[in-house]
Amino acid sequence: MELKKTQDLFSLSTGDIVTKRNLYDLVQFSKVEASPYWSGTDGIIGNTPQQGVNWVGQIPEVQAVIIKTRLGSYDDDGWSDDGKTSYHYSFKAKNGEISYTEKANEVLVKQPQYLYPIFLFTEHKDGKRQFLPLARS
Repeated sequence: MELKKTQDLFSLSTGDIVTKRNLYDLVQFSKVEASPYWSGTDGIIGNTPQQGVNWVGQIPEVQAVIIKTRLGSYDDDGWSDDGKTSYHYSFKAKNGEISYTEKANEVLVKQPQYLYPIFLFTEHKDGKRQFLPLARS
């Protein structure tokens, strides 16, 4: 599937494949008004495309969280169960210390309170990312 606007994220189905380039461009250019990826201020995706955690909307009115991961990147990251219903993801840390006020960590910590969806993209063969929803509101 090709993501053309931020709202397309909410139409993904489990197992859909998105190229890394397409997801990168969506995150990067959702902030640029003249871009074909522009969806208005509510469609801005926070953080840089290189980061593992992005969010849709402005904090505290987050609409969704995007997690991009590669299996094996961190020892403890990965599926917590065989049914792939729970995923362990490491918080962002600096010098081994986790800051819960770091925006990328904050949007993850507050998800159970606000129940916005978490969109997990795992690395797939051929330079693509496979979509697997973790939490839906």
